[in-house]
Amino acid sequence: MNDQSSHPPFFSVRWQFLSPFFVVLLILAMVGAFFLSRNLVGGVQISQENLLLQSSRAVLDRADELYQSQRFVALQTAFLDGLAQAVQTGDMTTYQPMLESVLRSYRLDTVIIIDTTARELIGISQVGMGDNRQLMTSADADMSALSIVNALFLPNADSASGFITTSQGLQLFTGVPIRADDTAIGAVLVGIDGIRALESLKASAIAQLGLYGDGDLLLTTFTGDITPADFRLTQAEYGQALTATDQIPVRAVSLNNQLYNAAYVPLRFGADTIGVVGVFLADDAPFITETGKQISAMLISLMTGVIIVVGYIGISRFVGRVERVTDMVDELRRGKNIRTRMKAKDEIGRLGQAIDQYADVVQAQQDALQTALRQKRRELSHLTAVIGNLPQGVILQDLDGRVLLMNDIARELLGSQRAFRSSGVGDIATFVPQVLGANLAPGLYALGDPQRVSIDDRVLSAQAGAVILPDGARIGTVVLLRDMSEEVRAEQERAEALKRLSQEIQQPLANLGRMASGQESDMMRAFAREVTRQSVALQRMILELREMSDSNIAQIKRNQRPIRLETLIWAVANEWRQVAVANNLTLHIIMQRQGDYILGDEKRLRWALGNIVDNAIKYTPAGGDLTLEIQDEGDDGFAHLRVRDNGVGISKEDMAHIFTRFYRGTPKLASGEVIRVPGMGQGLATAQQIIEAHGGTIKIKSNIGVGTAVYMTLPLTVIEGMVIPEPSVGDGDTVALNIKTHQSVKRQSQ
Repeated sequence: MNDQSSHPPFFSVRWQFLSPFFVVLLILAMVGAFFLSRNLVGGVQISQENLLLQSSRAVLDRADELYQSQRFVALQTAFLDGLAQAVQTGDMTTYQPMLESVLRSYRLDTVIIIDTTARELIGISQVGMGDNRQLMTSADADMSALSIVNALFLPNADSASGFITTSQGLQLFTGVPIRADDTAIGAVLVGIDGIRALESLKASAIAQLGLYGDGDLLLTTFTGDITPADFRLTQAEYGQALTATDQIPVRAVSLNNQLYNAAYVPLRFGADTIGVVGVFLADDAPFITETGKQISAMLISLMTGVIIVVGYIGISRFVGRVERVTDMVDELRRGKNIRTRMKAKDEIGRLGQAIDQYADVVQAQQDALQTALRQKRRELSHLTAVIGNLPQGVILQDLDGRVLLMNDIARELLGSQRAFRSSGVGDIATFVPQVLGANLAPGLYALGDPQRVSIDDRVLSAQAGAVILPDGARIGTVVLLRDMSEEVRAEQERAEALKRLSQEIQQPLANLGRMASGQESDMMRAFAREVTRQSVALQRMILELREMSDSNIAQIKRNQRPIRLETLIWAVANEWRQVAVANNLTLHIIMQRQGDYILGDEKRLRWALGNIVDNAIKYTPAGGDLTLEIQDEGDDGFAHLRVRDNGVGISKEDMAHIFTRFYRGTPKLASGEVIRVPGMGQGLATAQQIIEAHGGTIKIKSNIGVGTAVYMTLPLTVIEGMVIPEPSVGDGDTVALNIKTHQSVKRQSQ
């Protein structure tokens, strides 16, 4: 069956658009070219006249720009610091270097300073040609006969311009008065060569200029031999050009056997009209007869037709290659394995070659997909067998929470898939944190911490993991189940035993201490103190055992609440101040920040900080100092705490193991005597576990014989809608809190 029967009739771009467009365009282009060429000559004359008028107006604009430039330089010179006083005294020696600098910087030819009698105080000119130009200085010339000079000393005169004949030829000058207390005491004149000025007024490279004064040609941009009489204007013509405003006189002139169209405009420089400028444009319009017009029109029309035909042929070839690519794509759509076999000589060739490469890639991908599909089927069968023989319960879910696979152990632990949904195990995988947890296996990432789930008389440990592809996409969830009922019962029994031990041993020790302290004998009282000290040490060991068994991360997170940081620090300080005083130590409290809150388990944080303070007390000789402080490290989102002492310090060998549980170092006094203190060696390890469970960090720096500093950070939190009282100061020697100051618990002699 022909596949094309299901499609509407197909008409190529060539017959729908290109051919009709070509016929219409060819007719219109040839007729338009014929009539356009017939009127071409008539427009030449009009264009030349317009060009002449535009060049004339441009001369006026450029003259204004030149005036503004010269006036600016003259004003800059007139306002040189101290120039007015120098003009009054007549001594210009100091200003000669400045005037020379102005001359060079602004490419001037002459700078002249005169006084109110029109006497030249100093004149500096550049003489010579090109790079060989040198400076020449003059003075004492009488310039009172010049109209530009007389105009500068008129009342309210602002500036004046005009041509002056100098030893270097005709130059265009602009001057401004030099004033002292609003009175003109002299003037500055700056000038450039007349030919340079005339060249700067040219608006077009094809136009030539002539400068007139009283009808006579003064300067011109024409080169070669010229006849001034050919350029001469009558007094009437000169007067008409001098007063021309909107109407610019235009006439045809013959200069050196060449026909020119000329326009004459007044040369206005600021408020002064200093002459007339003639703008000359060669009349190059060819003489074309009527027959020539017809022939030219036919030739242009024919050339237009040839160009369009050539364009049609090129476009036809282009469309044909596009059709070839289109046919190939249509065949690929039908499933046929064909290629265009085009070479990448142009964009169409590159397109055809790219489609061929794409077809090759698609074919290779189809083959690879079929191979991979067969491989995945074998892997799925193998995975199902492996999961079925695992020692733990395994449940596989898709992203929608549907159970895809549950092995026999999981069914035994839960009972059925219905029990899986009702037990809450299925909800573990729905609370997915924004950042995946630790990598459990290649492609498997933990979702949060393991959770305990109670089902009937069993306690199950459920750990959810996200199944991640190498590209980062999550495709499902796996839940691992383990029966930990016996472990939970053992933990409960250990906790209960420790609790009973703590209660049963504390009361007898307390009674023994009280009995011994009531004796009158010094030996008995000393015995009482030793018993009390040993009982406290034993109680702390029991407390450490309880904390070690009760400091799991999950329970710490459940007991967290907002805590004001100053309250926590003062609570620890009040708890240990008596111990510090008893050991003849000074306890310093430094608060560099106030008002910060942390989120934590207050009991365990107090225990962790207290254990660090206890270590500082144990290993600091009598008479020493220890400091508990809140540091101000900027707003980085963390509270920064530090506990310092000037004790014996920690050796490099012990520093590597300070956070190892049950490790006991060998601290020594300066005399070499080893310090023996009671303890189990697990205080810092448990403190580190508590601090890190709160999202913080702990690190220690120490020098032998200098002391030890413990640095801790805890994340800050924000309190909303909760009133927490100010920290209360405890009894005894602890004093009020001041920001960026520190207070001390004074030593008392025993």
